Amino acid sequence: MLRNGGHNNYRPGAAHRAASERAMRRMPAVDDLDVDDEAYSFDRSPGKVQEFHLRLVAVFRQTGLTRTAARILAEIFMCDKGSLSATELVLRLSVSPGTVSRTTAYLQNLDLLRAERDGKRMRYFLDDDIWYRAWLSSAQRNSTWAHTALDGAEIFGLDTPVGARLKDMGQFFSFVVVDMEATRQKWLDFFDKKKRARGETTGARTAGSGTGEPTAGAAAP
Repeated sequence: MLRNGGHNNYRPGAAHRAASERAMRRMPAVDDLDVDDEAYSFDRSPGKVQEFHLRLVAVFRQTGLTRTAARILAEIFMCDKGSLSATELVLRLSVSPGTVSRTTAYLQNLDLLRAERDGKRMRYFLDDDIWYRAWLSSAQRNSTWAHTALDGAEIFGLDTPVGARLKDMGQFFSFVVVDMEATRQKWLDFFDKKKRARGETTGARTAGSGTGEPTAGAAAP
């Protein structure tokens, strides 16, 4: 505030321009980027690519992600090399480094993104089993819902309105967890065969091991 006129002569317009100039000075130079030339070597329709990009962002947003988080996922997902540096994300999205840092940290907490240091820069990746790990987190939450609701039903009494409501909730999520567990096993078998066919080591089972995978018996009658 002092450098924009002091307390009594504060000029909002000047302050906004000064802040914008400082942000631009902090922006990395385009020459510092590792340009993904491979992405331009395929016979793709720019119009269709752009249309799909917007569609993918919209789908990600429907899951509850913020606009910036959805855009970051879409940018990396549509990059042939499967990763982008923090610098590249700043320039592609026209946002501040701080925004990229906060949003990528949020996506990592959701198991939707993996970060590795590339020299002095951070690089963000999408793994082959990213959707499995994200799904596993969702399954764990459903298991928590089921156990919490069924415990509550016992506490309030199964013959009371609250207890009956909680029992219905717990039974629903118990059925969901059982179905998700069956789907998980099918996916792991398929994913293992797929990786072996490509001569790669399997990763989906490792991703789920030791993480408290959801287990649930049949829902209470």
